Amino acid sequence: MAKILYIQDKMKNKAGMERILTAKINYLAEHTDHQLFLLTYEQNGCPFPFELNQAIHQISIDNSIPLRKDYSLLIWFSKYLSARKHFCHSLKEILKNVKPEIVVCNVYSFALLDIIIRISSSYSIKTIIESHTKVSSTFVSHKLKYNKVLYYLFQKWDKYILYQLKSTSYVVALTEQDANDWQPYVNKVVIIPNFITIVPKTVKNYSAKRVISAGRYAYEKGYDSLLQAWTKVTEDYPEWELHIYGDGERDTYKHLSEQYRITGSVFLHPSTPDIAEEFSNSSIFVMSSRYEGFGLVLVEAMSCGLPCIAFDCPYGPRNIIMNKHNGILVDNQDIDQLSKAIEYLIHNVTIRESYGRNAMNIINKYNRENIMNQWITLFNNLNN
Repeated sequence: MAKILYIQDKMKNKAGMERILTAKINYLAEHTDHQLFLLTYEQNGCPFPFELNQAIHQISIDNSIPLRKDYSLLIWFSKYLSARKHFCHSLKEILKNVKPEIVVCNVYSFALLDIIIRISSSYSIKTIIESHTKVSSTFVSHKLKYNKVLYYLFQKWDKYILYQLKSTSYVVALTEQDANDWQPYVNKVVIIPNFITIVPKTVKNYSAKRVISAGRYAYEKGYDSLLQAWTKVTEDYPEWELHIYGDGERDTYKHLSEQYRITGSVFLHPSTPDIAEEFSNSSIFVMSSRYEGFGLVLVEAMSCGLPCIAFDCPYGPRNIIMNKHNGILVDNQDIDQLSKAIEYLIHNVTIRESYGRNAMNIINKYNRENIMNQWITLFNNLNN
């Protein structure tokens, strides 16, 4: 048995990362003797989107990493340093009290990773970093590209943080491509993909004139590209509908659909607690992401028997979709290819049904018990 402390910036959205993290910790609480703690530092009193097992101890630090867009440069930098100092002091106290053997955090905490690693190491605590997205998208400099001087300076800062990663026990990547990108910065990388977190519901009717997508309304999900592709699809297939489900900046995409004059066939929904039911009422799934850590929603759509179309983005889709067998891969952000792939499956009901039936085999590969046994083995090895 070990004490395991998970560190997460926040758990506010009904999104894939929050869902898989909750499912993993709950599984450990139900099937192992490990003592589990979940520390959040930007929760700010918001409710958790998914129910946590009562055996998991929740800890909160009232702390927020300021966003550059909200402040002038000097005020932002001052607040950034202050937030780091506050987090550092709070984490020391928590580690003294909890005394975990293992700390697990993910790359969304990149701005604080050096602190987490350094302090954990000072207490002889082993650290695991989970990678949930493209490596470069987590860098502090990633959102400062608009200013060459800032971008250059914070690239140096990113390198300092990356240097600290050499002290981690493991980085856990979701795909081989992601693991390769982390290789230069760490000593040990292990690949453990995500598992299916929904109870699949089989597609009811492959003749349903309904295309679905799901994920946070954010730039990286590429919904602007999907809506642009849909303008071409709806010209030839006006009776078909596109339904998107997710949290986030929905108004941005409402305005785009109005601009493209496709509001009659595009429906932008909030997230739903039963996405499997929406999958089962559709006949094609499209993932338009610019980049992903893995693409859990793609696996879960396939588990329901949906034929899938996805951009061949980093990372995930090429590991999940077998092109022309259970779905279609198109060049990343090639809008013309995307619209043609959607039209191809719309036009060929027998092919989309065939791809959908093949897609259901994904359940065996991403079975919860198989994936969690890999995590349990990793924790046991670290604790021995």
